[in-house]
Amino acid sequence: MATVVTEKDLKEESGFDRLSDDVILFILQHLSLRDFFNLRFVSKRFAAICKDKSLVRHLQFSKNYWLTTDRFQSYVRPVVDKIETLNLNSCYWLKASAVDLISKCTNLSSLHLTQVKVSMKNLCNIISGLPNLVNLSFSISDIRDLHPELASSTGAQECLARLISLSLHFRHQLVYSNRPVINFCTGPTLFEYCRNLEEFHVYGFPSNARGIPKYIFQPQILKSENLKNVKVMTLNDAMDPAARMFFFGTLLSVCKLSVKFKTLLQPLGNVDQLWSMDGYATCLQNMEDLVHFDPSRTTFQIPSEVLHFESAHNLQYLNLSDNAAVTSETLHLLADTCPKLTSLNLQNCNYILLGPLKQQQQNSEQRRAYNDISGLQALLMACVELRSLNISGIHVHTQDLISTPYSSLAALLAMNNNWQCLSMSPCCLSVERSSKNNKRTFSLVPEGYLVKRRRIGTGAACHQSFATFPDANSPSTSQEDPSASSSSPPSSSPSSSSPSTTLDEPAFVSELEKLVRSCPSMENFELNCSGFRSAFNKYFGVHPTTCTSSPCMFSLTVGDHELMCIGRWKHLKSLQLTSIPGVNQGHCLLAIAKGCVSLEQLSIACLGQIAHCLYRNGLLAAFPFFSKLKDFRLEHPYMKVDEMMLTAMAKCSTLERVCIIAKNGTMDTEGVKDFFEKVQGLINFQLYTGRSLSVCRGLQAYLMSRYKKTRPAISVCIHPLLNGGLQEATAMLPDQHIDEMTILKSRVSIRPHDAY
Repeated sequence: MATVVTEKDLKEESGFDRLSDDVILFILQHLSLRDFFNLRFVSKRFAAICKDKSLVRHLQFSKNYWLTTDRFQSYVRPVVDKIETLNLNSCYWLKASAVDLISKCTNLSSLHLTQVKVSMKNLCNIISGLPNLVNLSFSISDIRDLHPELASSTGAQECLARLISLSLHFRHQLVYSNRPVINFCTGPTLFEYCRNLEEFHVYGFPSNARGIPKYIFQPQILKSENLKNVKVMTLNDAMDPAARMFFFGTLLSVCKLSVKFKTLLQPLGNVDQLWSMDGYATCLQNMEDLVHFDPSRTTFQIPSEVLHFESAHNLQYLNLSDNAAVTSETLHLLADTCPKLTSLNLQNCNYILLGPLKQQQQNSEQRRAYNDISGLQALLMACVELRSLNISGIHVHTQDLISTPYSSLAALLAMNNNWQCLSMSPCCLSVERSSKNNKRTFSLVPEGYLVKRRRIGTGAACHQSFATFPDANSPSTSQEDPSASSSSPPSSSPSSSSPSTTLDEPAFVSELEKLVRSCPSMENFELNCSGFRSAFNKYFGVHPTTCTSSPCMFSLTVGDHELMCIGRWKHLKSLQLTSIPGVNQGHCLLAIAKGCVSLEQLSIACLGQIAHCLYRNGLLAAFPFFSKLKDFRLEHPYMKVDEMMLTAMAKCSTLERVCIIAKNGTMDTEGVKDFFEKVQGLINFQLYTGRSLSVCRGLQAYLMSRYKKTRPAISVCIHPLLNGGLQEATAMLPDQHIDEMTILKSRVSIRPHDAY
């Protein structure tokens, strides 16, 4: 008997119900993990569709701080037989019951448990029941416990024999003492069972101020032939001596086998000493197979007898940061031999404009040109696939570009329309122009001279209203002249008080504006003033001292006007602005908040004047417009973390991690409590001010006790910045928050996207 469909039934049926399962599956693939998790409870049909193998085959739980142990179990238990990749990296809050459930995922081929609490005995039991596992990542607190557990577990030994990729994260117990005693020990490792290993990654804690490990383990590799297939070896940019000892001990054993590396990342590696080691030089003689290479913080010249870039035709990622031997000749070599480069790090390579030696006609003296831009120009012209470039800490000024048709380095970079990640110094945006026909002029100051900054009235700047200020996309602001609006702030350049230009003058377009127009797909942008170091880094050695130069007068010409155009980058996800003295009123921050609709990470450090935080009102007015902001880092020595600021920050409901460093600043304890109550997704809060130790400890204890049950991933560190006990206080923070939030450093081209 045929079913009669009435008009009432058609009305009750929604348009979404008429879609086929294949169409719905395609739509669900574009949802976030949290939305996908909640969708299962909408109806029985959605609950069934959400169990489809195409949706649960690869599960990425990393950094999903809303995930609890119960939610994880309810999500995974119905689909344990369909999961092939399970990523729990940085899920440090999950309980042991969640980890035990992994053993039932018998079809797993990739398992990532970095920073997840799991004992070595439990780990061996889990991997023993995973016959298809080939990719494994986990954290280890005492590597001496690993070999005894492996020796007693036949299933774990068989699993290691199948592994192709292995990642170890060192999480040692640290000692805090002025005179620590470090024990050195050696012994067999897990490499005795790894016969098919091709990739090996090591992670250490990012700070040498978080204490010293109780011991340093030297790996004793008895069966070095097991490592003959290793093509990829990486070490993160860490100051962990235990992780470094284990990595380089393994590296030297691999080099004796004369392997050809595909990826070799060794931050802080002393190539000068490694070159004398047996086998290391042989591995780098032929770089034909090398795709990712990081010899950063070395002093080797390129080209040289050590690094044979002439054969590196397949190189895609290269990190030469903090190398004073990189010159214009080096860039010419890279342009000729590495046409496939997609990511290049030249941070703090201060001599990239140093030309080759030239014989003078008058006498036999040899001299170098100090403004040879031809190397950088040739590199940008030849490497057409370049998408990520880090040249922060490098001075490139107008006089260096006299022989080229470009007015600034930003104009030169605008030749490439496909930039996605870019880091540079503010002075590279400045341009020296004639006072007769242009708006801005400034005089060059000889190196070594100090210049007194122009005094700015604090009253007018702090109380200026932001209600009528147009954003970067406002129709009232001309696309050709960003300063055409009458409500725009005055230029921060020393010539801002000069007479206005006539109508006959051409419209002024800032150098950054040229870059913004030419690169609409920018995702990560940084303006880092050379020579600046965070107060946290400076006092506690969180980040190693690198080869940097001092800021110059050209950076003073970059202000609110120049930075407003950043708001036109609709795809920008990460932005870092560091030590830009020309930002005084914060109008650019409001334009960025309104225009950068995809922004998720924002880091601001020491903008404008040091003694007066004049851009504060502009920052507070911007918070309600950050619709996707998750990570916010702010540093200013005199920032007031008062009720007004915390109330404004609470209007950004998407915040997950906040770090504020103000060594002489104040803090409102009741305002912090209200802030936590309003921002329910906040899980990491770091506040380093000038308040007393007792007040900081009391507030931290209150927040942890109140929100630990409802927010299992919560981590709070509130401490006086100049107090001696900061080492122990930060030791309770997970490594990812220290590395990504507390430490201020450039994050452009620090590693390849697909190396880990």
